Amino acid sequence: MTQHRQHGPDIPDRPVFAAGFSGGGDSTALLIALRAGWPDAAVHALIVDHRLRPGSPAEAELAARRAQALGATPHVLVWDAPRPGQGAARTARHRLMALACRRLGVSLLCLGHTLDDRVETLRMRAARQGGGRTLAAMGPVSASPVWPEGRGLAIARPLLGLRRDALRAALRRSGADWIDDPSNADRRHERVRVRQDPPDPGMEAALLRAGDSALAAAREAGEAAYSLVQQACAFTSWGGVRIDRDAVLAADVNVRERALSAVLTAAAGAAAEPGPGLVRRFLGALADRGAMTGAGAHLTASKMLGRDPGAAGRADGAPAPAPLTLAAGETGVFDGRYEVAAPAALRLTLLGARRPGLGEADAPGVLRPGLILAETADGPVLAGDDAPGRWLLRDRVLSLTLPPALPTWFDARDAQARSCAALEFTPAQPHI
Repeated sequence: MTQHRQHGPDIPDRPVFAAGFSGGGDSTALLIALRAGWPDAAVHALIVDHRLRPGSPAEAELAARRAQALGATPHVLVWDAPRPGQGAARTARHRLMALACRRLGVSLLCLGHTLDDRVETLRMRAARQGGGRTLAAMGPVSASPVWPEGRGLAIARPLLGLRRDALRAALRRSGADWIDDPSNADRRHERVRVRQDPPDPGMEAALLRAGDSALAAAREAGEAAYSLVQQACAFTSWGGVRIDRDAVLAADVNVRERALSAVLTAAAGAAAEPGPGLVRRFLGALADRGAMTGAGAHLTASKMLGRDPGAAGRADGAPAPAPLTLAAGETGVFDGRYEVAAPAALRLTLLGARRPGLGEADAPGVLRPGLILAETADGPVLAGDDAPGRWLLRDRVLSLTLPPALPTWFDARDAQARSCAALEFTPAQPHI
């Protein structure tokens, strides 16, 4: 299970951007737009060196020099455990950027995705036939896709209405240089194959309409799901969730699936939501008044949800999450569920089979192994919202159901207009 340690201040609400920067055409246009559109804001260029090619360190350093020349502060982030595959690289990239944003005190990360990127994503998702929610992809604003590293981080895409070719034309007009990543021509990658076989205009327009509808439906369902969680779920002091069975089962099927998916993910501290089939099996257990274990969570017959008791180590060899040790002044997240800003050195572990008499009897017996124990110089205490840190379950539900909070100085629609103006586009042009 993901654990994360970081140093850094609380994230303030001030005009400062972070931008994913590769030195390519899209991210170069993004930096130009941010520097020109918000001239008084600080801009940090986050450059990820994936170490997947021998020349990647030199490419990252070149990108850093170009970012600095464009008026941004460059930061090279190195993936120290590179693995092949675009999915792994994407996850690593988001984790590194989220950690950098937290260190820098930045709550908004801008990415240079274009209208072409969105169409490509919609085509790939439509080919998988995963249902309407899978098309709710790549909106102007979204929450960071990584947890817990990306908690509290919003992602904005100010160039999402612009064409890739139009951005490069704007760069040529301004005399700006950019780097062409050779992986963008490698047909082993699905996105490259899709890009090299563009759809006809009618198909593209239909995909974009479907994507807009899916995003709107996802927002509506997320709001309803969050309301249902508030109505039907009570969060306990020891990290469990008491579920009102009748209230959940009375809700619209899509809303209750969305709500239970979010609560399962939160209770497990998981990095990603469970598949829809597993969520439906949990709903079936809820309806049948039975117990159910899956996706790192356990539902008791009495409708109490908590961490899978097997997370503390099972006979089949599944390991428990490693203890998290924090020095004074460090902040960390243990098991994706519990955040501590340590005033003094401490160590976080799962309770497991121990019974120290610290209040663990408040939890159902089957869920006690998944409670969290904090070992301090003054003795052990059970993790709770009053000490030594706080549960992240509500935060996780919020991140999975509602749009992220944006800084008061940033407006997504205004960002699109400012970016167009900075790149000398007007909304009347056909590529907008």
